[in-house]
Amino acid sequence: MKKPRYAIVDIETTGGYASASKITEIAIYIFDGKKVVDEYTSLVNPQQPIPFHIQALTGISDEMVESAPIFEDIAEDIYHLLGSCIFVAHNVHFDYSFVQTELKAAGYEWKAQRLCTVRLSRKIFKGLPSYSLGKLCQSLGIIIEDRHRAAGDAKATVTLFQKLYEADSEHFIKLIEQTNAKEQRLPTNIPVEVFNRLPNSTGIYLFKNNKGKIIYVGKAVNIKKRVISHFTGNNSGQRRQHFINEISDIDFQESGTELMAFLMECHMIKKIWPIYNRALKKYDPKYGLISYEDQNGYLRLSVCQIRKHITPLFAFNTVHESTQFLLQLINTYSLEFRLCSFFNSEKSNTERSEALLKKELPLVTAYNDKVLEAIESIQNSKRSFVIIDRGRHADEKSYIYYKENRVFALGFVANDLEFHTIDDVVENDSLVHSNFYMNNLAMNFARLNPSRVQYLVGEPLEEA
Repeated sequence: MKKPRYAIVDIETTGGYASASKITEIAIYIFDGKKVVDEYTSLVNPQQPIPFHIQALTGISDEMVESAPIFEDIAEDIYHLLGSCIFVAHNVHFDYSFVQTELKAAGYEWKAQRLCTVRLSRKIFKGLPSYSLGKLCQSLGIIIEDRHRAAGDAKATVTLFQKLYEADSEHFIKLIEQTNAKEQRLPTNIPVEVFNRLPNSTGIYLFKNNKGKIIYVGKAVNIKKRVISHFTGNNSGQRRQHFINEISDIDFQESGTELMAFLMECHMIKKIWPIYNRALKKYDPKYGLISYEDQNGYLRLSVCQIRKHITPLFAFNTVHESTQFLLQLINTYSLEFRLCSFFNSEKSNTERSEALLKKELPLVTAYNDKVLEAIESIQNSKRSFVIIDRGRHADEKSYIYYKENRVFALGFVANDLEFHTIDDVVENDSLVHSNFYMNNLAMNFARLNPSRVQYLVGEPLEEA
């Protein structure tokens, strides 16, 4: 079997994110497990100004790179040099994301297996005070010449990797190479032990920062697989890189079913609004049925776009849904003309009043009674039911308590637990912050899975 080669790489850049920053210097050393067999170093013209604080850190100025090649001019050499080598760097995601982005911009599709010397050092040289390159090298007696320059840092990483290679009595490097271990895709500040304890079951996962604060909540059919997918690929945008760099811990809650995972995720987001979860506004209803009294004393029903502080009598996702609902009210309560007049919003109040007189509408009180009857029918159409499904393990079952047209509580109970009503088992920590999206999920599930639903109030839903 052919022995692998390692491309040990270090770069300097104009900033921290490959989507908006560029490489200013690159150094690559090809290591065969015993010695360096090839090398490449070059300044790179980033075609953008180098921020002053980075010039001060690296010593690389705009004048130094002015006559250097742009990355596109050296991309072919770098592409062939990297070849099928295993890509090695200290905090490998940073260097890898820049090199891959620059190669792609130059027309080269390139991927490589990665090794992070930060992670390897934590495994092989346990218990050191710090694993930053400077302090790690100091602990191991490695001298770094030209600190914060690509060649100097890359040479130090070569020496570090040699020490790791020689001290790897448990064959971590070989194991990672053979299995293409997922842990190498993890950000360096997430311990592999945290990832390894994640289950392959359905549920939600919680990303936390170094202060233990939840910054993102997600759902998954396979928690472990979904978590690792966050760190796969080359989305080098600033928001994503900020997000990944902030994650220091991962927690999880199993759910048993995918529906329960959806509802648990929505509840948790609505409860704590993690900074990296986009608001659930895209799931909110867009239209609502409201009532109001016009200048002539008539009660009116109208569909409008839902705005802040508007609590509709009924909510809809589409204009079509709202129209069908209104037509049903029209047919049931003989309000054709009275309700249809609302759709012609361009007419003035005077024109509407004249139209009403021409049609000889009943007196205000009689008409309003019909509208109130229609409104009362909406309020009385509330359903309550319980969805019973499998739990997180074989000895329990899950319940979703849908009470008066909203998801009221979620929980798990033992299979053999006997209770008279669902309220007997609902506790305060089972109550949820529901929204339109959650309510729709539960309603649609009940419609499609009648055998798992016990109705408490209201008629069973008809399958769509």
